[in-house]
Amino acid sequence: MVSGFLNKLGFRKSNELIGVDIGTTSIKICVMKYLKDGFKLLDVAMRSYEENILSDGNIIDGAFVSRELKSLLQEKGIKAKATASALSSYSVIAKRVSVPFLDEEALENTMNLEVESVIPFPLKDIYYSYYVIGADEERETMLNVQIVAAKKEIIDGYRKAFDMAGLDLQFLDVDIFGVTNLIEQIYNPKEMSVVAVDIGASITNIAIMKEENIEFTREVLMGGRHLTNQIEKTMRLSYKEAEDKKISGDDSVSYLFEDFIFNISSEINKTVNFYASTKPKERIGRIYLTGGSSLLRGLKEAIQKNMGIEVEYINPFLFINEGDNKLVTYDHFREFMSVALYLSSRITDLES
Repeated sequence: MVSGFLNKLGFRKSNELIGVDIGTTSIKICVMKYLKDGFKLLDVAMRSYEENILSDGNIIDGAFVSRELKSLLQEKGIKAKATASALSSYSVIAKRVSVPFLDEEALENTMNLEVESVIPFPLKDIYYSYYVIGADEERETMLNVQIVAAKKEIIDGYRKAFDMAGLDLQFLDVDIFGVTNLIEQIYNPKEMSVVAVDIGASITNIAIMKEENIEFTREVLMGGRHLTNQIEKTMRLSYKEAEDKKISGDDSVSYLFEDFIFNISSEINKTVNFYASTKPKERIGRIYLTGGSSLLRGLKEAIQKNMGIEVEYINPFLFINEGDNKLVTYDHFREFMSVALYLSSRITDLES
């Protein structure tokens, strides 16, 4: 699938890569070691914050993020420096284009023109990468290419924060691409389309994929923080008290839960219906959930009932070749670590 914006920048050979997932209100890290028989999980960690870390995809305070990264790694005794991170898909523009079959050099030369035609920002203001999907099913002489672009100020902000933390940022990917890649590698869905839904603090990312290809993506500006704020205002509580009620599934605010669940479920349904209208022969076989806010009590069951499609939580730790006894100790991180774990697994890209 789509590769990151930054690749192999001054990489010092190592068999460890720190995956860093910076969300609106949290930082998650995962470190794995790559061995001959697969990946070994070294550690995971997470911190949550009341104040936003990101605004429209930008790191608000790079110095704060760098201090938190340093602190988290020191706390865990992690010495590795090579890191991979991911942008929020909300801050990224992804476009699919069709071009004639070209050799690698000619394709590279023509992409600037293609980017100028589909990305609504000047080339001088963006970084972009592209990924060759394959031959167009309807036009055999054409090649489908996925373009991904983001503003330089956003990417430079990530670079600066990691530099200040003394870390070598080797990859900068996109969060929803990490989730879909993980689904492909763990569950390997065949002969049907599946839906990936990552419900975060401020954004719900939805992607429909068929085998290794992403067919459609959508961002919904709604996440767990929206519900926390509703509880906070309605019950006149502090942010922490409201967050605790949300996490515990407190019955006193169940009507607010129902509204939130209905809205999320409706947006997923809307997305799937739109996709079905454009690809009437395709069948959605399963919905995969991840993200901290996907744990909201009753949400999984409501989506399954509303959609009539089986819903499953992603277990990113199935990617790891280790015994169940060790992995069970990380069970409470399962819905939070999909992106960070996938990013850490990209150590194999660096060694290739």
